[in-house]
Amino acid sequence: MSDPESERNRVLVLLAGAVAHKLKQPLAVAWGYMELLLEEPRPDLDPTTLRYLREIDMSLRTMDEVVNKLQRATVAQTRTYAGSFEILDLDDPAAA
Repeated sequence: MSDPESERNRVLVLLAGAVAHKLKQPLAVAWGYMELLLEEPRPDLDPTTLRYLREIDMSLRTMDEVVNKLQRATVAQTRTYAGSFEILDLDDPAAA
């Protein structure tokens, strides 16, 4: 029988993988539409709107990096967040 810490780690890693899997599909759809919008922007597109689209694209890339880290997580390393919350540390090399 595994100790409670090992079981907690196993559940957190499984949860991270499940969340990543569920996020991949809508992220891919959003990214696909974003690529279509940026591939050949209309000539009459307002420059501010184009800048917003590029910022959204950058945010989607960041989200994809986070989802990929979730998918690669093999150990549930945690860290303190906002002073009192414990969260999964996706930037810890031991987690990937």
